[in-house]
Amino acid sequence: MDFIFERDSVAYGVEVKNTLGYMDYDELKVKVRMCSSLGIKAVFAARMLPKTWINEIVDSGGFALIMKYQLYPLAHRELARRVSSELGLPVDSPKALAEGTMDRFVRWHEKNL
Repeated sequence: MDFIFERDSVAYGVEVKNTLGYMDYDELKVKVRMCSSLGIKAVFAARMLPKTWINEIVDSGGFALIMKYQLYPLAHRELARRVSSELGLPVDSPKALAEGTMDRFVRWHEKNL
């Protein structure tokens, strides 16, 4: 997992996949099992995941935070614009995550307390 954090006495293991393609399925299964063994909830922040994988995450008690865009560092904003406009790929270089993105996780977290 990339990060482990706690909110309201609930521990989360967060895996961030900022790629245009899907992550490796075997890696996803290992990370879900690892979180289960550690007694923490798996959170996958990814640009996209197949619905069956999302269901596996949810069935394990975890959360899939799906992002529309591959995110580039702010210093690469112009490159992100060029990739988006010239190649038509879903990339962006925001200063911060959109407020609604984090709200989706917070609403899920609070619902599951």
